[in-house]
Amino acid sequence: MRRWHVYLLVWALFLIALSFIPGRGTPPQGFPVDKLLHALAFGYLGYLSARSFGWWGLLIALVFGAASEFLQFLAPQRDVAVLDLAANEAGIVAGFLIGFLRKRRALQTG
Repeated sequence: MRRWHVYLLVWALFLIALSFIPGRGTPPQGFPVDKLLHALAFGYLGYLSARSFGWWGLLIALVFGAASEFLQFLAPQRDVAVLDLAANEAGIVAGFLIGFLRKRRALQTG
């Protein structure tokens, strides 16, 4: 198993664990920090999926990002938020593009 696969597996398990932590009310904020955290966490997932699987990794990561948000129905005191889903997917696409370009560059330089 290549190292990128291991990193991806560990990060995906970490995100699943975070998804099932019981929720609690967050205080109102001027800037939605939680959306930024969603985008960063899932952006790294997108990066790792690009390095691991290429273009198929984008599809895998997008499905994972949506599924992890919808699975929050099963966690106590958690609910599905459309803006969280959008932040997940936007982070995945951005991270994937960065990872794909870095992988392509690494292959070109040898």
